[in-house]
Amino acid sequence: MSMEVQVAETGPCSRSLTITVPPPLVDEHLAGLYRSAQQQAQIKGFRQGKVPLAMIEKKYGSSILAEAKEQLLNRFFGEACRDNELNPIGRIEIDDFENLQIKKGAALEFTARIDVRPTFELGDVKGIEVPAYVGEATDEDIDNALKEIAHQKRSIKPTDESSADGDFVKADMTFTDEDGKVVRERKAAQLNTRVPINGCEEAIYTEAIQGLKDEQEVEIAITYPDNFEDETVRGKPGTVKLQVLEVLRVTPAPIDDELAKSMEFDAMDALRDDLRSRISSEKERVGRQQQEEEALQHVMTSHSIELPPSLVEEQKQVALQGVEQRMREAGSGDDEIQQKLAEAQGEADQEAQRRVRMFFLIEAIAEQHSLSVSEADIMGELQAIAAANNASVAQVQQHLEENNRLGELRLALLERKVRDFLRENANPVDKKES
Repeated sequence: MSMEVQVAETGPCSRSLTITVPPPLVDEHLAGLYRSAQQQAQIKGFRQGKVPLAMIEKKYGSSILAEAKEQLLNRFFGEACRDNELNPIGRIEIDDFENLQIKKGAALEFTARIDVRPTFELGDVKGIEVPAYVGEATDEDIDNALKEIAHQKRSIKPTDESSADGDFVKADMTFTDEDGKVVRERKAAQLNTRVPINGCEEAIYTEAIQGLKDEQEVEIAITYPDNFEDETVRGKPGTVKLQVLEVLRVTPAPIDDELAKSMEFDAMDALRDDLRSRISSEKERVGRQQQEEEALQHVMTSHSIELPPSLVEEQKQVALQGVEQRMREAGSGDDEIQQKLAEAQGEADQEAQRRVRMFFLIEAIAEQHSLSVSEADIMGELQAIAAANNASVAQVQQHLEENNRLGELRLALLERKVRDFLRENANPVDKKES
C-alpha cells in the first residue's frame, strides 16, 4: 500500500500537492516511534525496555504524536516530490499545519504548496554588443590626476591681487546700529567671499567683498539676526564696516619634483609612471565591468521568465529587513521606519524580481556552457577574504558556515565566472562612432 498524490498547477511556477497517507503506513510509523520510546524510557519500577506501551502512550503520547507529525510530513512530502520529479524552491507551505492531527487507524491527508524552478529556453549569449574601451592611461589622464593631487595639497596664501570669487578676506569688523553707534567689533576675522555675513543680503555682500585689496575699507548693510550678541539691535538695520588686512587665495601646490617627493616618489617621472599604471588598471577594471553589466543586462531583458512567487517574496523581505536594520541603527523611530517600509515596497519588489531573474539566468548560462565553481575556487576566495581581514582561512570558513553564507559565496563565484564568460565572448563596439 502506498500514498496517493494529486498534483495541481496553481501558477507557472507553483504547484499544489494533496497527499494522502493510508492508515497502515501511519500506524507503522507510530509503532516504530513508540517502540523506540519504550526502549529508551526510564521509569521507576520498570526495567529499561520493559515499560508497558500503555504507560508510554499516556506519559509521552503528545510529544510522540508531534514528532510523528513532523517526520511523516517530511517523509511523504519528500517521496511525493521525488515520485513526481518536482524540485521545490523557496518557501514550502503546509495548509492548516497547526490543526493537522496524527491518529492511530486514521489516514493522514495534507496539502503542500510549493514553487518550482521556471522552465525557459536560453538564447544565444555569445556575441552580445558591449561598449569598447581603452584600458591605457593617456597623458591627459595623468595631467588631470596631477592637478587633482595639487588641489588636494593646496594651501591658503596671501596675494597682492584684488579679492575674487573663492578667495578669503581677513579684516577687522565694526558693527554699528542705524545711528552709527558701535555695537560690536571683531579683529582679524577671516571671511569667505562665498559665505555672506549673517544678516547681509547675498548679492550685496558678494559685490562688496570682491575687488578688495589690503588696507581698503568697505561698508555693507546688515539686518541684525535674531541670534546677534547685542540683543538691542536684533532685527534692526545697521552697517558692518570692513578694514581689510589681507587677501588670501587658495593656491594648488606646484606640479614639480617637490610634489612628487611629498607623495614619497624620488621625482616627477616616477610619480607619473605610478599614476599611469594605476589609472590604466582602473580604466581596465571599469571598462571590463561596464561590458559585463551591459552583456548581463542584455541577457536579462531578452529573456522572459516566470518567477517563483515565494522566492521573490523571500528576497523582498531580506531587502526590507536590511532597510529596517539600517534605520534602527541610525536611531529612527518606529513610525518613521514603518512609513519608510511602506514607501519601499514597490522598489523592493522590483529589485527582488531582478535578483531572482538574474539567479536563474546565471544558473542556466553556467549549465549550458559547463561553468562551475570548484573547491579550489572556494579555497582561493576564502584565502583572499582571510588576507583582507587579517584572519585565518579556518576562521573565515567557520564564520560563513555559522551564518549559512557558504552558498552565497559559491553563487557569487559562479556569477563572476558567468560575467567573465559573457565579456570574453562579447562583441566590443565603439558606440561613440556607431
